[in-house]
Amino acid sequence: MSQQGPKYKIEAKPHNSVVITQPMVRTFSTGGGHGPEDTLVEGDERIVTKKWQGYPPVDLNLVGHPRPPLPEVALPRLTGKALYASRVWFADMLHAKVLASPHPRARIRKLDVSKASQIPGVAYILTYQNTPKTCPLPQELNFQGQVVAIVAAETEDIAEDAIELIDVDYEVLPFATTLQQVMAPNAPDLRGGRGNLARLRPDDPLYDPNASFTASHGDVEKGFAEADLVREFTYTYAGGVILPMQPSSCAAKWEGDHLTFWAMCQGIYPEREALARGLGIDPERIRFIDKWNGGTFGAAQRNAVFYPWIATIAKMVQPRPVRLLLPKDQELAHLQVKPENIVKFKVGAMRDGRITACHRTFYQAFGDGSSAQGGGRSELYLHVVPNWKETGYNYTTNSPRQGACRSNMQQEFKWSWEQMMDEMAEAIGMDPVKFRLINVQHPGTRVSHAQGGPTVTPMPESLNQSLTYDSYAVEEVCAEGQKTIGWEQRNAVPGSSPGRFKRGLGMALSQHHAGRVGYREGEVGFEKRMAEMAGGDGGGAGGGEEGVFQTDLELDANGLITLRSAMPDSGTNHDTGMTTLVAEILGYTTLDHMRVLWGDSDQAPPSVKWNSGLTTQLQGGAHCSAADKMRQELLQRASSALGVETAQLQIRDGVISSKTDPRKRTTFAALARANGGMLRQRGRCVHPGSIGRAMNRGIGGCFVEVEVDTWTGDWRFLRAAYCHDSGFIINPLLGEADMAGSLNQAAQVATEAIPWDKEFPGTRHYSVGFLSYRLPTIKDIPELKNVFINSLEPRWFFGYKGFAETAIGSPPGALANAIYNACGVRIREHPITREKILAGLKTKRTA
Repeated sequence: MSQQGPKYKIEAKPHNSVVITQPMVRTFSTGGGHGPEDTLVEGDERIVTKKWQGYPPVDLNLVGHPRPPLPEVALPRLTGKALYASRVWFADMLHAKVLASPHPRARIRKLDVSKASQIPGVAYILTYQNTPKTCPLPQELNFQGQVVAIVAAETEDIAEDAIELIDVDYEVLPFATTLQQVMAPNAPDLRGGRGNLARLRPDDPLYDPNASFTASHGDVEKGFAEADLVREFTYTYAGGVILPMQPSSCAAKWEGDHLTFWAMCQGIYPEREALARGLGIDPERIRFIDKWNGGTFGAAQRNAVFYPWIATIAKMVQPRPVRLLLPKDQELAHLQVKPENIVKFKVGAMRDGRITACHRTFYQAFGDGSSAQGGGRSELYLHVVPNWKETGYNYTTNSPRQGACRSNMQQEFKWSWEQMMDEMAEAIGMDPVKFRLINVQHPGTRVSHAQGGPTVTPMPESLNQSLTYDSYAVEEVCAEGQKTIGWEQRNAVPGSSPGRFKRGLGMALSQHHAGRVGYREGEVGFEKRMAEMAGGDGGGAGGGEEGVFQTDLELDANGLITLRSAMPDSGTNHDTGMTTLVAEILGYTTLDHMRVLWGDSDQAPPSVKWNSGLTTQLQGGAHCSAADKMRQELLQRASSALGVETAQLQIRDGVISSKTDPRKRTTFAALARANGGMLRQRGRCVHPGSIGRAMNRGIGGCFVEVEVDTWTGDWRFLRAAYCHDSGFIINPLLGEADMAGSLNQAAQVATEAIPWDKEFPGTRHYSVGFLSYRLPTIKDIPELKNVFINSLEPRWFFGYKGFAETAIGSPPGALANAIYNACGVRIREHPITREKILAGLKTKRTA
């Protein structure tokens, strides 16, 4: 008889996190929100908003407490029953395979599928010759891996055999895949005579005839003349990509003229509308499903290019469904990537640490797309520098397209920004944290519209043409990061510690748009934003991140609350967080009465897709709006039923009772039954767009310790303090898990460039590139301590504002700075490798 060991209670609690809550009323913050008053008055338009939307961060039962994921979200993942698009399966399903272009740039002169079509089991072959005009396959091919043909067959093997028999005659054209190639004097023309450099329209205020754009403030040359020292630096970033865990996939099944489509994306309705346009049909004829996906991370959004093609094939072979599952050697071409870039700085500073002038010039490869904008989030420091200039050069190249990839223009540009800040601090002889705090925003920092340049637009909180930073915990982020990592142990002289193995500490800051809380239905800002979108900006529920987010909230006769949302769940369990907000507003102390339905256009109202770490602010805003409306309706119905004024009623766990006479009581379920068995409310929220409150953005920092083996160049990531200004964190348990992934992914793109096959460096051929692309494993995960600063955004429910991308841009720069502190080798050319460390050490010894 075996003996059982001791039993342990499994508790839902974070293991490596610290939560620090700032006071609700304080004097060091000040866009006006943290005083004792009950309202906010926003800017010149004097828009009045009730603080916390009427729900302050006090006496909370659920918000701010650790909680495991909802069962309906977590259990299907755990048991393997979650229906990812890659797992859609029917007995009569056809399998689609792609013939990909082997050339960076080419034109199809001849394409013959006759032999492939004769293979038994081949059902359909799609090429540029037979695709609809609404979703054509290209004849002009602009990057290696671009789709030439798609074969649907009984099995994957048959489809692959057919691919090999498709006869294609390519006219191989001159190409430019790298910045070096596209910037060369004899670079081929990739944009039909318009030049490879994207430019703004001449009437744009940032127009520059010789660059993609130029923005400036103050007098840069005067600032350099006033500086005690001026330094110039150049950094390169070789590109990077965050690999989605789920393979890129989709599936289609027609029943008559109605289509059911399973996708892997970040929304339902915008993608459904795009698919409908590609097919030339009414969106109402499409049921679009994306409940679970294995992390799109922004990168996999380009999967949408396949949707109309797979749906077209399924239409031709109906009623048989068709599924596409891209193998890894083809997936890279259809992921958005962090672009290759070169950044040059000229910086002037005083001996006391104040930067007087900064001119940043950057060059980046945009892939097969083109845009004159882009180049990284520079406002973290430029909003404080009195004289600055930004000059950008964005080039079309024959490579995967630049775009959101676990944040957008963060790690790839903070790589240079954060190393530059460390190098300037060293030149002055100042601690790098102190140097940053002198040159970064603080609560109360005012930024004029002119000084902010393209990162600031007039908003209702603008007062006398300026904006003021408000809930912005930069001091706390830096102080807690230093304390947690043991900053006092940092080498005063880089590489000065004795012995073969040298340890070092480094840090970096990052700021992103977390904090762009929206306007919910009933607010003046909501009506203004709706009017603005009606004029063509945002496009309603089908637009980009600036459309209308909607939620349906239902209360049934059994007292169950159901939230209906279009948002796909991507592993972050945002449904659990948003359900927590609703339960708190409705007076629950558990989530036992809460249910969610999501990710299906047949079950959820129209809404915008999630982007940029804004889900809990904007979709969550719609949830909170619906919950607030439901709460008010329940109180009014209870008041009528009980004969008690609403102000004298209290709510707890589905029971409404009189504060003075507990015998006078009713339940949510009874009120629903009295209304025919159901109560419903719809909540709506909009992205603030150009009228929102911008200066409550999030700030984050990464403090790291590394160890370098000076004999071999090998190094280890030992510890990290990952610090976030998160507003009021809704669920520390889920926050900890999310940030563990954030840190490791951000560290990955510091050590791995885009996985081009090194055998073909001139053509960027990457047919086997992922074989040499090292993904982090559990052995690479450092000892991690998350620090969440509850800065309490007074504009929003419970003071939350989101944090998914506050610190995510900082790890690459922090690691480079820590390696320098450990061994004295500065790596300005990405990625970080042992060979570069060893070469730097050899150079030092020679010197």
